[in-house]
Amino acid sequence: MGIELVSIGTKGAKIWRDQTYPWRVHGAIGEGARSFAIQPGIPCDDTTGDPMAFVVTVTEAGGGGDSTIVPGQVQGYPLLLTTDNAEYDGVNVQLRGETAMLVTGKEVYLRGKFKLSDKTQSDFLFGLCELKTDLMKVSAAHGVLATNVAGIFFVNVDGSTAIDFQVYVSGALVSTTGVGTMTTEDIDYAIWWDGTNIHIYVDDVEMATLTGTLPAGALTPSINLRAGTTTAITASVAELGFVSIE
Repeated sequence: MGIELVSIGTKGAKIWRDQTYPWRVHGAIGEGARSFAIQPGIPCDDTTGDPMAFVVTVTEAGGGGDSTIVPGQVQGYPLLLTTDNAEYDGVNVQLRGETAMLVTGKEVYLRGKFKLSDKTQSDFLFGLCELKTDLMKVSAAHGVLATNVAGIFFVNVDGSTAIDFQVYVSGALVSTTGVGTMTTEDIDYAIWWDGTNIHIYVDDVEMATLTGTLPAGALTPSINLRAGTTTAITASVAELGFVSIE
């Protein structure tokens, strides 16, 4: 097992990817290449404390402290998301700039490894979405806030350990596929758009290949974490990498 540098796309861009697990990419260079990888010591805003690479929206359903996204303090986890301790408290996090499109002639790779502190009392979403400050519901009922949501993502909803992969187009759910079971251990999630199909991986196992109706607009890596009870929930981020190639 090793890392290889290969040419991808129509403009000669190159990506570094794992020879055994090609959906694990580690960066890209060249015309038409866009990439991001989380690193220890990620720059943060001096006032808010939020990592500057992301658009962060905090939801506070109750009083008390704030839900946060901050550099991790535990070795191996460079980023930490924490909800406050009221139901629906949480954070919506999206990489600045929508640079991924699911169209022929492009390739998109997204990978994240997360560890949640509770496997049943939280809402969790990870994937590629259009910029939207509230991807998951903030009151009344847990789940995706379908209004105007467009994207492809993994999702786990309060009260269940089921992990589904869902496709939303213009606020409508067009596809849902069961892909795993939530735990309180590290889970590795990956999405690879190869220009024709979406390949979905959990812990380096391909769980499904999808085609059909897909979002037509520009997307960006997105995370949403919300409390499902009156206890603070955390998501420790071990890996977060993204590459888009034209």
